[in-house]
Amino acid sequence: MSAYCSAGGAEIQGPTESTPPELSSQVLESELDLDSPEGESQKVGIAPIPIIFYTPETSLAIGGGIVFTFRDPQRPNDKRPDNLQLIAAYTLKNQIFLSLVPEIYFNEKKGKLRIQNNYSNWPTSFFGIGNDADVDIDEIDDLEEVYTNESFTIQPWVTHKAVSHLSLGITLDVKHADISDTEADGIIEQGQLTGADGGTRAGMGPVLEWDTRDAIFYPTQGNWHQLWSWHYRDMLGSDFTYDVYAIDLRTYLSLADDHILAFHALGVTTDGEVPFDELPSPDIRGLYDGLFVDRHMVTLEAEYRFPIHERWSGVVFSAMGDVFHDSDELKVQNIKYAAGGGLRFAINKEERINLRFDIGVSPYGIFPYVLFQESF
Repeated sequence: MSAYCSAGGAEIQGPTESTPPELSSQVLESELDLDSPEGESQKVGIAPIPIIFYTPETSLAIGGGIVFTFRDPQRPNDKRPDNLQLIAAYTLKNQIFLSLVPEIYFNEKKGKLRIQNNYSNWPTSFFGIGNDADVDIDEIDDLEEVYTNESFTIQPWVTHKAVSHLSLGITLDVKHADISDTEADGIIEQGQLTGADGGTRAGMGPVLEWDTRDAIFYPTQGNWHQLWSWHYRDMLGSDFTYDVYAIDLRTYLSLADDHILAFHALGVTTDGEVPFDELPSPDIRGLYDGLFVDRHMVTLEAEYRFPIHERWSGVVFSAMGDVFHDSDELKVQNIKYAAGGGLRFAINKEERINLRFDIGVSPYGIFPYVLFQESF
């Protein structure tokens, strides 16, 4: 499950790769021969997916899903088949997540249409807005306001290769949120925040992508850079008028066989009447998501990946980042930092699709993570 579910901060995520059919086939995959509307035969793969993961924001989560893959019989080893994903997950914090994601390639794989349809009923936490680096661990519980964010999202991404490794496209983001179960006399309950009563957010914008990775799920060299924006306007049906701009830069360097240095930079800037639950938060292992939120965010990560034995490998990582309301608030003394390490177990050794176990440490706590696929 590649979706990242926010716990107070916005989900700022570009056009991610689908849950790979190779991962699913480790469990069970059956195929059917069907005729397409054009009369051409198709191989239809059907694969169930067991889901289990753990993050500080969700606690233990369990669920399942199914992936349908559609391959041309003349290309049985196609690594990027058309596919349809159905996923459901439930966490011990009574959070529910449902997802329906079709992904269709066209024009000889040069173009891609991916539509994320998500429903979530998400009890979560709000800690206020700002980047107060002096907040103490003991104060965090006092700052916390628990509320429930129930939302439905439709998010299409259409991209097409322009030249070389460059793809261009357009994206639409439509989300309706209902805010409930707020704390009496809390900031949200008092209606002091934009979006405290929920509402609809509808925006669209351009996408630019540069991809030279040697593999999708576990790259050892190359770059994957994305730039996109959403512009929310009432003409699209949005209750709020604001803009989101994001840049996501990833670089992978091969030092030796299976020894890799990976770097990730993510920047998000917003403008206008941004709903409080859409404000960005640093995506750093070792920092509770949503503890710090504000109008702008930047994070930097570095990770060293190395082999251990057969299907086992390890990582060590460090990260820093912060949120800020204005540029003069981005100061060295305010920057949040974390470090840690983890283990990987290759569920699919050929494609290097891993189950990862990480421990992130920061001045704000020690947090474990158990998830599929790499963090970036």
